[in-house]
Amino acid sequence: MNKVLFICAENAGRSQMSEAFFNHYNKSTEWSAESYGTMPAKEINRRVAEAMKELGIDIGNKSPALFDPSTVESYDRIISYGCLVKGLFSSAVQAKIEEWSVNNPKDKSIEEVRKIRDEIKEKVLTLLKEVSL
Repeated sequence: MNKVLFICAENAGRSQMSEAFFNHYNKSTEWSAESYGTMPAKEINRRVAEAMKELGIDIGNKSPALFDPSTVESYDRIISYGCLVKGLFSSAVQAKIEEWSVNNPKDKSIEEVRKIRDEIKEKVLTLLKEVSL
C-alpha cells in the first residue's frame, strides 16, 4: 500500500480536508492518505467541518493528531502546508516534501473557508491523477 501524508501544524483544517478528499475520491486500492500535525489543535476547525459537510464529506468526528517523525519513511508522498515542517526532517526527507501554498482557514469566514476547500479539492484531484498513472 502506497501512502500520502498531508501535514501541517495544527491538523485542524487544510491537512484534514486533504486527507478526506483523497480518501473520498480515491478509486485505487493501492493508495491511501493520512494527515497529522506537528502541534495539533484540540479540535477540528468547525468551519472546515461545516464546509466539508456541504460536499457530503463528514470530518466533524475527526481529531487532530500528532505526527510521529519516526514513521516518515513509510510515506511515498509528503504534502506540507508550510508550518516549518521541513525543519523536522533530514535533508533526504526534506527533498521528498512537496509544499502546497494554500491559505490557512483558521479564523476565516465560511465563504473564505469554502474557497480554500475548493482549492484543496482541485489540488488533491490533480494528485490523484498523478498517482493513478
